[in-house]
Amino acid sequence: MITELVVLGLLLLFVIPSVLVYRLQHKIIFAPQYYNRRRLFAEFPDLYRPLELQVEKGIVLEGVVYEPEERSATTMLYFGGREQDSVTLIGKLSLHYPSVRIIAFNYRAYGKSGGEPSEAAYHGDALKIYDYVAGHYGDPVLLGYSLGSNIAVHTAARRFPKELILVAVFESVKALSWARFKPVPRMFIKHRFETISEIPGVKVPFYMYVTRDDGFVPIAQPRKLKARAKEGMVVDYKEYQGYNHAQLLFSEEVTKEIEKVLAK
Repeated sequence: MITELVVLGLLLLFVIPSVLVYRLQHKIIFAPQYYNRRRLFAEFPDLYRPLELQVEKGIVLEGVVYEPEERSATTMLYFGGREQDSVTLIGKLSLHYPSVRIIAFNYRAYGKSGGEPSEAAYHGDALKIYDYVAGHYGDPVLLGYSLGSNIAVHTAARRFPKELILVAVFESVKALSWARFKPVPRMFIKHRFETISEIPGVKVPFYMYVTRDDGFVPIAQPRKLKARAKEGMVVDYKEYQGYNHAQLLFSEEVTKEIEKVLAK
């Protein structure tokens, strides 16, 4: 009887949560979005220009560049969150940062981009996007939000952007699953997005803006990332209250901080 209870306890504590995470993680991590808000590009063609980037045979990513009326020497490359159509978000980004060039591409399966989501594909595509942007506009400032914070860190660890801005950054999918569910063995996690292992490789100045009221990422995770960063690379780290995960990016306080970075 005791043995049966132990087995049942192990099933409830480890096996069942692990199987659920393994089977559902694709939907948990990736939530491709398409918002039909592209009339802005037709109405203001001098400001918003659609882009396309072929990342491999048969797979083209949808992108857009916002060019301010007065040409800017600063380019911001945006990597968005799991539920964002980053191309249509360009309108909102340009309202907050009207004086800088802003470029965004949709991940595979998001917006009009082709292909299927995966960690390896997103990381590989991000490097190709960076090289395209750097080749046409010079090295950009990277802004990564939520899922995009990992992709921005992965990119910055392999390229040399001017600076790196992270909003609502998380440690890893494993750490998130442990915080939200129960302990899940690493072998059950297909898409790991381990920011914690990438961040020591970032050799450019970067900024971290997080919230204690995130509701999704425990505050211990960005604190751990800050501690793992290469000495002297974290220029600014701020913790806020009163904003959840979705509200932080366009909060008044964070946009003011990002404005300061872009104005340099």
